[in-house]
Amino acid sequence: MLTAHDTARLLVTSFPELSPRISAARRYGFYQPLDQFSVYTRQALEMRQLTRLGQCFAVAEQLLYRGDDYLACAIETVYLPGLHLDDAPGEAALARQLMPPRLYRAYLHQQADILP
Repeated sequence: MLTAHDTARLLVTSFPELSPRISAARRYGFYQPLDQFSVYTRQALEMRQLTRLGQCFAVAEQLLYRGDDYLACAIETVYLPGLHLDDAPGEAALARQLMPPRLYRAYLHQQADILP
């Protein structure tokens, strides 16, 4: 199982350009690093950087697979809502096409929890 430190390290290893943002956020456990990661992913989506977007989703999927229930909850409550997919239907459709299966199921679960 991944700890908060392991999660931050995986994010920085996968995306070295996130290092300054993640390093500053490490003291907040999973939440701030995942928030920074969602901003980074959102930027890839907005700029239509499909390779980077796919890499982001692959790492998010890995966090879900290797993490415990707390990390899975943080992915659903911090990372996925931070993507703001409901704000742009075209971007949401593209993101859903590129999401790996487990991440997409987490997205659907998160949507079911917040939508009536």
